[in-house]
Amino acid sequence: MILEDLIFRDLSNGVIQKVDDKLAPRNSVAFAFNMRFDKILGRAVLREGTALVGSQITDTKSILGLHQFILSSGTKYLLAVIDGTPSQCYRLETGVWTTTGADGQMTAAAKVRFLTYLDTVMMLDGTLKKSSTDGTAWVTSGGNLDIGNCPAGKYVIEWHDRVYVAGVTGNLDRLYYSSTPTAGVISWTSGNGNIDIEPYEGQGAITGLAKVPGYLLIFKERALKRWNGSSTFPDDLAKIGTSSQESVVLGKSTAFYFSSSYKESLGFYETNGETTRKISRPIQEIIEAISSSNYTSIAGFSDGEIVMWSVGDIVYDGITYSNVNVLYHIESKTWTVLGFPVKFLVFAPYIDSTTLKIIAGNNDGEIIEIFTGDKDNITGSLNLPIEYALQYHPYDFGARGKMKEISSIIPYTKNGLDCKVLARTDESGVFEELGVVDDEYESEIERTLKGHVFEIRLAGVTKAGLTQILGFDYVSPELNQTVKK
Repeated sequence: MILEDLIFRDLSNGVIQKVDDKLAPRNSVAFAFNMRFDKILGRAVLREGTALVGSQITDTKSILGLHQFILSSGTKYLLAVIDGTPSQCYRLETGVWTTTGADGQMTAAAKVRFLTYLDTVMMLDGTLKKSSTDGTAWVTSGGNLDIGNCPAGKYVIEWHDRVYVAGVTGNLDRLYYSSTPTAGVISWTSGNGNIDIEPYEGQGAITGLAKVPGYLLIFKERALKRWNGSSTFPDDLAKIGTSSQESVVLGKSTAFYFSSSYKESLGFYETNGETTRKISRPIQEIIEAISSSNYTSIAGFSDGEIVMWSVGDIVYDGITYSNVNVLYHIESKTWTVLGFPVKFLVFAPYIDSTTLKIIAGNNDGEIIEIFTGDKDNITGSLNLPIEYALQYHPYDFGARGKMKEISSIIPYTKNGLDCKVLARTDESGVFEELGVVDDEYESEIERTLKGHVFEIRLAGVTKAGLTQILGFDYVSPELNQTVKK
């Protein structure tokens, strides 16, 4: 048969999975690794690299909490809690991580959450609670946050001038709140209170807190509740809760979170406090590849432009990808998959002088800046090249039942020399390498392919600069007609 002339040079829809080949949007791909679709519309652009913030704190130890404490004066302190016996809070001082001593010790292996309010920072872990005005000297009583009388919970948030705490042992369905400030000080013994969030209803304990305009959001394992400051609502906002406080992040004006409440609802969600919608349907194969052992440790971050979550290792199409993060671009609604040299456990924004950065704490005692430069840097391994891959949807040229022949493929890249071009026919077996890109414009790889359905995969390791993938052409021997993709 004579192949129809087609042009597919648009990647603006990112990754879309679990859709019939016939319906798959031409401007989408089946899978992408370390390629972003929001940087240059229509192209896939390699993610930026990583860099150490300061130096490694302690080898092989996990970061249990991360927070930048910013005073009204503008003074900034970056704080990190690292696992140990007991766990220890550190403060970054002129590029060096310095222990805060016995005052800053926390419960071993327990996640630590922070809150900055009234020029005071609080940290709690479900057993211990401490506060500080400088990130170094920690107290267990008094202070602007009345820390000695604060309930020893796991979760904390400020909303409408009150501090809310949940996750207190023995009262896992109870939400505690402080007074509003008087002369810059709150109280947990006067003007305070608590409410029970529908206890014993079988939806699990409170697992996280968040806020959106108009509502305080209260997450349980299998439900999402809301509080408007005077009462809770009689009905759940959603029967879809979360297993991980760290997965709950505020975007521009909506909250995003991961849910494993039910098998069919597994995925990532967005809520404005009025409605909730699943946003991760386009990457459902990736979602289903997440190990259930990682559900409670999924951690996320948003800067209002993107949302990303660390989900652990996954296997896709027979290939194992380590330290995976899924990234969602809010405006374009595109998804992709990123991989890093280490696993991220917690994220935070960080203002370094006047530069706003995204940072993460990993499982090897390091704080890592994300999306900087074009190489990855961790302790002991500097300037690591970044691997990437782009896998197109199976394509049958409009005639699935007919045998077809392709004589060559012409890939198009920028900063992508030595990019491998691989192919698979009739959706079986592994991808076979056909050749590599040796010219950014005219790298024709001559190889005859016969089949009903064709899949193309471009993969490689960046050499210099950020690799971009523009697309490729199929070349058919029939009438020497080119099918562009």
